[in-house]
Amino acid sequence: MRILSLQTRDLVPLPSPYGRGSGTLKKWIESKMAEDRAAASAGTTDANDDHDKLSWPEQTLVGYNGEEAKRIILRSDRHKLLEENVHILPQDAMVTMDYREDRVRIFVDDDGKVVRQPRLG
Repeated sequence: MRILSLQTRDLVPLPSPYGRGSGTLKKWIESKMAEDRAAASAGTTDANDDHDKLSWPEQTLVGYNGEEAKRIILRSDRHKLLEENVHILPQDAMVTMDYREDRVRIFVDDDGKVVRQPRLG
């Protein structure tokens, strides 16, 4: 049991939607998210070059403008989503907990930037 307590000593909450992990992992995730936000606000794609080859949901949309994220999601060939089922919502919006495979919610901050990775449901 002593090993287990040593392994969990540095267990901290990670940025949403990543759950919990080490403090080192938290710093790394936060630095990468900051790079993505900076690149998105500057209008460059340097931080997202690896993602250009990917399509949603593999492509991270955190830091993108909500409308641009919606266009990327609708362009994805895999899910055939209808525009009326892709919703842009404030990050603190109250929503129903039902799961729908034909719906995506995009949560944005006050500046209209995506704050967590959109997903089906």
